[in-house]
Amino acid sequence: MKRCSRCTQASYCGAACQNADWKRHKKTCAPPVPLLDIAVKLDAAGAAGDWRGILKWEGRMEELMALRSDDDCFKIRRTFSNAHLLGSYATGSKAHARSFVELEERQTPLLGKLQRFRHQGEAMCSLSTTLRFLERNSEAATWYQRARDVGAAHGFFSLESTTCRGLGRVAMEEGRHEEGLELMRNALVAAELNELDDPAFELDALKALINALFATNSINEVEPLVLRYREAAQARSKEDGFCLAEFESLLCSARLHEVLCLCTPRWSPIIEAH
Repeated sequence: MKRCSRCTQASYCGAACQNADWKRHKKTCAPPVPLLDIAVKLDAAGAAGDWRGILKWEGRMEELMALRSDDDCFKIRRTFSNAHLLGSYATGSKAHARSFVELEERQTPLLGKLQRFRHQGEAMCSLSTTLRFLERNSEAATWYQRARDVGAAHGFFSLESTTCRGLGRVAMEEGRHEEGLELMRNALVAAELNELDDPAFELDALKALINALFATNSINEVEPLVLRYREAAQARSKEDGFCLAEFESLLCSARLHEVLCLCTPRWSPIIEAH
């Protein structure tokens, strides 16, 4: 195969083949942009959140990584994988999600090699979430478990909380309710111990467990958790000025009141009074 002498990107078996493809190829045929210029354009597109601008250069990714250090290769590949993830969020495209998965599967061993174990676990969790979006639950569960093993090996309770939530959701979706609830209870305990001292872990764990308990009609266990969720969300809101979790906690409270009204009519006048 011979490359187009102008753009050096397209390959052809001969002149006849190239001539036959020219009507299509001429739309993209242009002299190659120097790698240094591409790096500048990638930085600018990344700063602007322009995922399309980043993916425009994906065909040159291997060239950009040639003879670079592992750390630089990680950054370059992460730039393109994040662009695919943004593209998936923006368009709902499963093609972008699949590309993200392919790139991240190559990233996670590199993070281990660089001894960035927390980032490795977090990347595995992000990979698992995308696999769930692609309805590949068994693969998602495998990656969640790998991330959980990384967390256990290095004492990262934040990873324990995130992976237990993910594994719990997979179990709930597959009808293994008791296992799912137990995993989500573990997620809540780990969230309280998270080494980052980040209240978001507790809020996320509470929300996941509450929704799972509603789904299994475990109302007695829901009541104290809804109150705890509301208090934690209010505390976060005072710090940040606005917290989406506070709004979601109100929805949980309303949902609980609705269920109690349906189950026990004696609650109705009390709720109406409030």
